[in-house]
Amino acid sequence: MPPAMIVEERMTVAEQIKAVVARLEEVGEPFDVIDGADWIEAVEAGFGRRLPAAFRCLVNCYAFSEFEIGEVTVFSNLKDGSATDITVAPFADPFMSSWLISRGYIQFGRRTASYDPVCFDLSEAKKKEPPVVVFDHEDILLERRRTRPQLLAVSFLQLAEAALHNKMLGGTGR
Repeated sequence: MPPAMIVEERMTVAEQIKAVVARLEEVGEPFDVIDGADWIEAVEAGFGRRLPAAFRCLVNCYAFSEFEIGEVTVFSNLKDGSATDITVAPFADPFMSSWLISRGYIQFGRRTASYDPVCFDLSEAKKKEPPVVVFDHEDILLERRRTRPQLLAVSFLQLAEAALHNKMLGGTGR
């Protein structure tokens, strides 16, 4: 585990998100500080669940266009009605969204350059921060029997930390 992650574990969720946003801004991702997101309850109602604490903090404290962390493109939260906004994108494909939601998955992005949904896995017992998983969209749309998620990270913060660590080292990214 990189030293930065050890320090971040002792920080509050808001402090961890602030640190991640600062690092994302260092690599060119723009964020604007906001004082709450009035749409958040409607989106959570659509999912039938609350967003995980770290991601809820991110979307409630910062406005942003879609951005990439590692192999994940995170939906924007500008409430602009665009196809990539979190108020629209997770619900745009009615079959896929109902399939994911009914099984306890909250889609917040896509695998970069793909239609594969990236989700928080809330299907198991309640965890403080759920794992981040990805599905092959064709498995869902073709209703294959063995549709299983692939684990990307143990949490959103771990996903961001790992992706940012790779970007800082000159790995893949924008």
